[in-house]
Amino acid sequence: MREKTPQDYANELMKMYRENAGAINELQNKISVPVAQTNLPEPIFPDGTGGIQVNVTTIGRLYPVKNALVTIFSGSRDNMTTLDSDVTDESGKTKIFSLKTPPSAESQRSDNGGEVPYSTYNVSVKSDGYVEKIAMNVPVFSGVVSVQGIDLLPVAAAGGHTSPQIIDEDNKYNL
Repeated sequence: MREKTPQDYANELMKMYRENAGAINELQNKISVPVAQTNLPEPIFPDGTGGIQVNVTTIGRLYPVKNALVTIFSGSRDNMTTLDSDVTDESGKTKIFSLKTPPSAESQRSDNGGEVPYSTYNVSVKSDGYVEKIAMNVPVFSGVVSVQGIDLLPVAAAGGHTSPQIIDEDNKYNL
């Protein structure tokens, strides 16, 4: 008697799935809850407003960084304006920052005259024992929550260097 190959197992699983597809779909329909009935906070932004949430972890995304100060800026490197700030929770996440963006109709036009259909913001992240990191030109779209991951480098691993690490996200997204 020969041993089963991975392909044999795959074929058996597909056969069982086909035989039970109706029962599986029926069960999924019974247990699924419509989104409107869940209690999950779903931010709803008016047109011309988007959001950004920052997730702060150690380098390699091994551990979340609690109590990191996250500040959102607008403007150029020479003339930045602080818009809002928050401290990360135990999972390394901030609140969802509400930010102004171009109207969503701008992203639907192919002839927008070279204008980008999103706004860009700068994000600074500081925490004791870590090198500050600044993400420049993070895109935020109307009606969308952008999630920005920031990995912090421990000062000890940076050889004692404390100058901020700057990441420039200045890519032009062709929609």
